[in-house]
Amino acid sequence: MSLKLYLVSCDLLDGGDYASFHTRLRTFEARQVLARQWALRSTHSAAELKEILRRFLAPGDRIVVIEVGAERSSRHALCNLADL
Repeated sequence: MSLKLYLVSCDLLDGGDYASFHTRLRTFEARQVLARQWALRSTHSAAELKEILRRFLAPGDRIVVIEVGAERSSRHALCNLADL
């Protein structure tokens, strides 16, 4: 099974400690793209990733997981998506 590239975007509204969320992202070798956005490769589907990651968020937080296609571009991102 091939690895797909995903963007994970969050609104972390609780203001609490998100150390376990960030630890879980590191297990996927996620790279931070923007302040609350990470890129990662996985064999999981977007829905599966959302369910895995939402367990580490507060009830009112928001999360969006999107598969990235072949064409992508960025400006001043924290990492280069072409390197992932």
